Amino acid sequence: MATTIDAFPARTTVQRNWSTSMNQELANKLLAGLFLMFAFRDTLTAVLRWALALTHLSPLWFIPDLLSIGAFGYFAWHIAFRDRSPFAILLVLNTITAAMVGYIFMSESPFALISSLKLFFPFYVGLALCGSDITQYKFVRYMMIGLMIASIVGLIAAPYFDYPWTGAEFENFGNSKEVGRVWWIDGVVRYGGLAGDSTMAAYMVVFPYLMLFHRIPKWLNLALWPVIYWAIHISTSRSAMLVAVCFALYYLATEILMPSLKKYDIERNLAKWSFLCVPIPFVLIAVLGGVDLSEMSSSLFSLQDRINNSWQLPFTYLSDLFPAGLFVGCGLGCFSYPMAYTDMSGYTVPVDNFYLSTYLMMGVPWLVFMVGMAIAPFRTKIRSKLVMIFILNIYTITVQCYGPSFATISIGYAFSDMFLRGKPWQRRARRSAETDADAAVST
Repeated sequence: MATTIDAFPARTTVQRNWSTSMNQELANKLLAGLFLMFAFRDTLTAVLRWALALTHLSPLWFIPDLLSIGAFGYFAWHIAFRDRSPFAILLVLNTITAAMVGYIFMSESPFALISSLKLFFPFYVGLALCGSDITQYKFVRYMMIGLMIASIVGLIAAPYFDYPWTGAEFENFGNSKEVGRVWWIDGVVRYGGLAGDSTMAAYMVVFPYLMLFHRIPKWLNLALWPVIYWAIHISTSRSAMLVAVCFALYYLATEILMPSLKKYDIERNLAKWSFLCVPIPFVLIAVLGGVDLSEMSSSLFSLQDRINNSWQLPFTYLSDLFPAGLFVGCGLGCFSYPMAYTDMSGYTVPVDNFYLSTYLMMGVPWLVFMVGMAIAPFRTKIRSKLVMIFILNIYTITVQCYGPSFATISIGYAFSDMFLRGKPWQRRARRSAETDADAAVST
């Protein structure tokens, strides 16, 4: 009996898997490139804003934001609806509904809606890197090292040079914003370096290092610490200094004092237990609410302001203006910089906590998503992600992490492995049909 040879045979499972793997690798490299674009922009915020305004090329500033729309689309299709991750589907739908609620709550301002999406879409750039360690790419490592060095140099040189962009202003949707503002804390100047903002400049010193520390020789890690400390000290960012000290203590314990310990297990435990930091604002409000901490030390004034104002006032305003918002949220961008473009700008409060700020925007569904975030340490195999989860849960106690987009992306990247699954959530009939087809071809 003659054998019929099909000139166009069906693709085998191996071929499909190879094609999928290649497409995934390309997508990861493109996302890593976008990750770096935001990192570059936030490291050199003041320089770029000043230079682009000077050359009348300011619209180029928004290129990464436009590309982040593609990251949202990729996440929605690839992780939420193709792989059918329940947490991913919840987040996508919650983002859409929160955008609509925010548009209604914030006086139906188109500029506020656009700004709100611009604020939140970078989160998806990090989340879409699910299962990926972008530090495996040389171009990522070299770029992150370069940006860290640039931020360090910019901060260390700041006390000795008057940067030309200091005090410059630019127009953004009709609002004026200062590029490199000069301000003080306890009579000490807060230098912003090349970023123009002390918090972001310090962030771009600490977090690129945390992503790369495990790929750096031990001697170089120790040699970098004095320089990192110097730069953070100039920025006066206490949150950055706190997390830098926490990491240094961990590193000394595991690499110097007890090098035989299983570092991955320790990092995973630190990441898991770091979620105990999430309720700290509520504990501080209950214990220290109404207390004048500045009487103990003037350096505690910012903490006192958070306890008595920024962590409480938004909920007070919502209970008066929009009681349902206490449960459904007040929409993307509320109580953040997009509110400045609306008639409700007088209610804007800087909510200096990532989890509280996001709950205000997303409502109760965000609490469900946080369960997925707590699962991330159990699923990731990437050491730098575990360390970032541990450090970010400490850092975000007093920092919102919205505004400078790279901070938002870093959070998404650190928790992205929450979407990893042993098997995709697929209908059995579809899976069975594919298996039968493969069997027929191989026969």
